[in-house]
Amino acid sequence: MGRRKKYYYLAVISVLFVFSMCTLHNQLQLYKNSVEIQNEAGYFEYKLVQSDSRHLQMDSVLEERSNLSKTIIYKDHIFNHKGNGSSCFLSPETKELKFQTVAEDIFYVYSAYLDRRLADHYIRIMSLLNKDFNKILDIVCYLRGDNNEYYPVTATKYVLAENHHKQYGGWVMSCPIPDNFNPCQVTVSAKVKTENYTEPIHINNITMNLIDINPADARFDYSVCVPPLYGDFLPHKLIEFMEFTKYFGAEKFIIYYHDIQNKQSRKAFDYYSNQITAIQWKLPREIDLQLIKNHGQPLAHMDCLYRAMSITDKLVIQDIDELIVPHDKNLFWKETLSPLFNKTVIGIGIQSAFFYNCTSQGDVVTLGCTTRTQMYCSSRTKVIVKPSAVFEVGIHHVSKPILEEYRVIVPDPWIVLLHHYRRCKKTFGMNCNNWVKDETMIQKYSAVKNRILQVKHKL
Repeated sequence: MGRRKKYYYLAVISVLFVFSMCTLHNQLQLYKNSVEIQNEAGYFEYKLVQSDSRHLQMDSVLEERSNLSKTIIYKDHIFNHKGNGSSCFLSPETKELKFQTVAEDIFYVYSAYLDRRLADHYIRIMSLLNKDFNKILDIVCYLRGDNNEYYPVTATKYVLAENHHKQYGGWVMSCPIPDNFNPCQVTVSAKVKTENYTEPIHINNITMNLIDINPADARFDYSVCVPPLYGDFLPHKLIEFMEFTKYFGAEKFIIYYHDIQNKQSRKAFDYYSNQITAIQWKLPREIDLQLIKNHGQPLAHMDCLYRAMSITDKLVIQDIDELIVPHDKNLFWKETLSPLFNKTVIGIGIQSAFFYNCTSQGDVVTLGCTTRTQMYCSSRTKVIVKPSAVFEVGIHHVSKPILEEYRVIVPDPWIVLLHHYRRCKKTFGMNCNNWVKDETMIQKYSAVKNRILQVKHKL
């Protein structure tokens, strides 16, 4: 009996020993894979030929973990996330970002956001993609944790609604984050997913620091986002836009710019440099501007939306030839617009009218614009949103809120109206023959005139 018991213990010990050795082997293999990914990606741009077998090492891991969780939305968890304070995150006001090439003439990345607003967490990568390669490429993300562990996932592609079928358009690549994994960086790569495509594609691995989305950190009530400025515009447009918009209630400005050709306009832009977050928006030089919508405006809007989630409660998206003007008894956005938001209303679409043939009113052109189209334009709206409640914003609309029950309303134009200071075009579905008198600006906002003249005098 004693001998049988002895054999029993020896058998148990043998099984435990074999199990321990297998576990140790697996852990060493995972570590080896992690080191290989780190060496491959690192913190620099590394050239990788598409046929490189190192991608294949990740496939089995990816398949095992692709169904980690289903989408479960807990409304009480939305907007309450507090950041973990990791030093690897970039500030939402960083000016250091630029387009980086994953595949030349095909795929470029600009910024990466850690999105934990819902139960399922993602890294959202703002990207430009050549539409001809959408079905050919898989986008692969290597998520790096704070312990240098790498985790490979395949991104879900999302095309922006207002690319206007151009060759290059804005896309959001969403990289799912597994439970209990805290990413610090992401390395973006790609691989050809069809054997029918035989042309060589040279792939770069691009490592990006994340911008952590923390709506609870928002410190401003109203902020304004301006899409890329480019070409030649007169300085008075920027000055009057800034001074009137600050008077309405804007506390923060995020302005994207490509180039500003007018010398005086550059001086005006520099004058406001301490009041704005100025983001240089330089597209990859290989992209012909005829092949993309307005210097990539839809993607700039998206980058600004995701930046703003940690900065402001409400975000106004508009151009510098536009003013969002209260037309009711109130003077300020807080009085007119804030009461319109509630638990389900997370956006306001502002109808527009065109003001043209303006005269100078004491060197303040806007105050001299007292004639507008009688017809209101419901297609050329601009929006004010709760950015943390939105997944996608377009040029003129909220394309996708983060929850289906969220709504965007359009107030009557006698409550608030977008003054658009440009020539009316019939292609906008407008009647450009009927005009009416509108003296709202000169009757309600003449007090801003002195502020504008002071700035012009300093320049």
